[in-house]
Amino acid sequence: MAEARLIVSECDSEAAALKAAALPPHSEIPLTIAIVTWNSERWIERCLRSIDAACNGVAHEIIVYDNASTDRTQQLVRDDATLLRGASNTGFAAGVNRAVKNARGHYIFLLNPDCELAPGALAELVNYLDAHPDVAVAAPLLSDDDGGSQREFQLRRLPTFGTLLAEVLGIGKLMPSNRATARYRYRDLDLSAPQPVEQPAAAALLLRRDVFDEIGPFDERFTPAWFEDVDYCRRLAAAGKRIVVVPAARARHFGGASLEHVAFADFVDHWYRNMNLYARKWFTAPQATLLRCAVILGMLLRIPLAILGIAHRDAGRLNAVRGYARVLGGALRGWS
Repeated sequence: MAEARLIVSECDSEAAALKAAALPPHSEIPLTIAIVTWNSERWIERCLRSIDAACNGVAHEIIVYDNASTDRTQQLVRDDATLLRGASNTGFAAGVNRAVKNARGHYIFLLNPDCELAPGALAELVNYLDAHPDVAVAAPLLSDDDGGSQREFQLRRLPTFGTLLAEVLGIGKLMPSNRATARYRYRDLDLSAPQPVEQPAAAALLLRRDVFDEIGPFDERFTPAWFEDVDYCRRLAAAGKRIVVVPAARARHFGGASLEHVAFADFVDHWYRNMNLYARKWFTAPQATLLRCAVILGMLLRIPLAILGIAHRDAGRLNAVRGYARVLGGALRGWS
């Protein structure tokens, strides 16, 4: 690992060029851990402290790409990590791409700052990919801070037109035990052994560097977050790449840490806008149009419920109404 922290700003092209020239080819280091931060001072120290024990002797480097945090995140990045400072918050996908561009590892581990790795977790994942050259990506099993399972957040099949339609119309909440939702969320998956999955969350994900180079960077249109990892898993599947969850590798994930700094109206606007982008990218034009019409219907149903204080009570009545009204406006305009 680096002996001292190297700080490179996006606007400091000379420093970046010197750094790139001094580094050996990526195949000469087994593992790069890439962390994208944004106002993550609450989490970053815990995350970084867990890495050495998680690697269990696997040689590695740490690259932190910070999306212009206004808190103490950058000061809390430890000295043996490379800190790349963005000039603005360009989002998760752009942060991953810039971190990977500077990476030297044969494997790239994407890690959210609100994750805490269990001892040996990364070594377990590296050993699994070493032993299974037909697998492109491996994920640890996530739990929440209290030890409860996050499998329904973390592990899902790739969304179809039908599953997204059910999400938009709230069918999963109205009938949580329906067969389609159960299948989409892998409720029947045996997690006593490694299992192939279609769409693990990118909160903690180990990829082969050559696969990343083959598939290409994350799609930065999915900004600032949401659906960029779904899109990437879809691209992996389209290229015939296998993804496996390895339950012996564990991590605790707070979940929703970025939402601490995002207003509810901004979150739902980003989520539905990026869902629309995903639909236009992967579904037929009629399906994408029908899904947008379903969003309009869904918002027309949610707004009265929000006024009554029923829909999204945790956001507050006024914030929920503002958020759904904003999504409704975006859907009517086609998010143009």
